[in-house]
Amino acid sequence: MKIVQATLSLTLAISGLLGIQILIDDKWLWAAAPSHAYGLIGFVSIDMILVVVALVRVGLATVSAALMAVAQFAAMLADVVVGQPEGVPSIAFRNYLLGDAAYLGLLFIQIAILSVAIVTLTIPLLHRRGRLAAFLHVHLN
Repeated sequence: MKIVQATLSLTLAISGLLGIQILIDDKWLWAAAPSHAYGLIGFVSIDMILVVVALVRVGLATVSAALMAVAQFAAMLADVVVGQPEGVPSIAFRNYLLGDAAYLGLLFIQIAILSVAIVTLTIPLLHRRGRLAAFLHVHLN
């Protein structure tokens, strides 16, 4: 479980730090879409809280991180598709987001967080696989 704790904490910390970088560097975010910036503050705050929770209660942190990664990925993807600020052409906003390395890094780290969470949550099932296979073999043959 130490590997899971370290990996989950690391990916959550990277997500939080990328979010902080965007909040500091992206002046246009604050000017054109402050509500998006406030949403990102919320995601960054939760990421940093989950870093600490992962070190204490990895199960709770894993489920929470998975849910938050899905929510953040969906919100970021929605920004690309329909999230342009008023008065900004959608293609210009889409190109702006998809040309931003920090934005893309934050988007892809959500996939990494979800992957770590899925693997962590399925490990107990893999340990039971031997018993399940034996049960199926006996009852299906």
